[in-house]
Amino acid sequence: MRLSLFAAAALGLLPGLASANELLNVYSLAVAHDTQFAAAGFSRDAALEARPQARAALLPLITGSYAYSKGRSKGDFSQSTLSTVDLNNDSVPDDTDGDGSPDLVPVSQGADFDTNDTTKNLSVTLTQPVFNWAAFLRYSKSSDQLALAQATYRSAEQNLMLRAARAYFDYLAANDDLRYTGAQKNSLDRQLEQAKKRFEVGLSAVTDVQEAQASYDLVLANVIQADQKLAAAREALLEVTGQQDAKLVPLQEEIPLPGPQPENVNDWLGQARDNNFDLAIARINATLAGHDVDIARAGHYPTLNLVGQYTDSDQQQEERKAVVGDQAQSSRGPSIGIQVNVPIFSGFLVNSQTSQAQSVAQQRQAEVEGSLRSVQRSTRDAYLGVLSGSARVRALKQAVVSNQTALQASETGLEVGTRTTVDVLNAQSLLYSAQRDYARARYDYLISILTLKAASGRLTQADLAEIDQLLVAG
Repeated sequence: MRLSLFAAAALGLLPGLASANELLNVYSLAVAHDTQFAAAGFSRDAALEARPQARAALLPLITGSYAYSKGRSKGDFSQSTLSTVDLNNDSVPDDTDGDGSPDLVPVSQGADFDTNDTTKNLSVTLTQPVFNWAAFLRYSKSSDQLALAQATYRSAEQNLMLRAARAYFDYLAANDDLRYTGAQKNSLDRQLEQAKKRFEVGLSAVTDVQEAQASYDLVLANVIQADQKLAAAREALLEVTGQQDAKLVPLQEEIPLPGPQPENVNDWLGQARDNNFDLAIARINATLAGHDVDIARAGHYPTLNLVGQYTDSDQQQEERKAVVGDQAQSSRGPSIGIQVNVPIFSGFLVNSQTSQAQSVAQQRQAEVEGSLRSVQRSTRDAYLGVLSGSARVRALKQAVVSNQTALQASETGLEVGTRTTVDVLNAQSLLYSAQRDYARARYDYLISILTLKAASGRLTQADLAEIDQLLVAG
């Protein structure tokens, strides 16, 4: 089984070392306390509700209502009835139609009424969608919304790994900067004292003292700046972990420096196209935009619902003034039917919504292309960062050795009179600069490895554990 990017080299060069797990501890603190990652988790949990909400539109809807009212009615009551009348004031009713029977004519009767009214209505309705194309499309869309939530969360998880590692190494770099700048200050302090003594006994000119003093003053300002950078790096680490006193362990002096595996950049680009989470998010957003176009167009389609209802109604009238007496009416029973809703004209709203959704879909497609280009660029940059980082660390390591030799030669030359104080000061400055650059280059190399894996969608907690193999105090 093939080992990862540098695990084999780490195990080969450092067989007796055990993992300090400090980078993993920093990451664990970040998982527990980082606000951005917590927000991403809550966002994912909220997005997971899209599917049950979309499914609800396809399930039965049951509603119930109950109404109770009391009131008073006053007015005139009139009623027409058919009755036989003696039109000629005779004892026998007039038979106008000649059929031998008396004629019936309408007679109006009227009276005032005054009643107390009580009404009770209970209704339970069940609505089952039978055909609702927009609801079916929203349910289909919800599966892609779930995929988007998971991809967004995984992207935030990888981003947290990178931010935790950067905060860790930035703090180590700031600490190295302060340490080397402080060592340079102590060295220049001794150099200044020696220059003063040599001047007092007439072995050097006053310019040597002034040059040593100027270099000391400059490095003193650099110490103040390095201390400020360390405080800023500590705050950045606190922002990620929520813990100000996180334990940090420096790198070993010797770390493996392998190149990317696989060695072909096209292999990394292929993995990035298939697995990069930011690119996956852009693609899913484009798919969701396509769903929105279909959903908007479905506004033209009819909907069909099966509706069942049970009603229980009771109406009572109690007399306040004798007119027609108390009355009561009640009804109850189920009903079932089909409800069809056909959109005819909505002020061109559906057309406008469809055009809007199509424009958004085109926007999302353009974003996919832009994300692909960005991912390819960042993958190439990270790949080259690993290659150049490895070579740069080796070069700077040699530069430290060379500058140490040059400083020793300058100090010896100053003692025998072949070099000046300026030569020694310059040699010291170059040595400490090389030491700082060497330390920073090692951190940048490890960050490039993590960045390359993140670009290809392969960064996991196991990669942080591998780096922890190198974070053991020497």
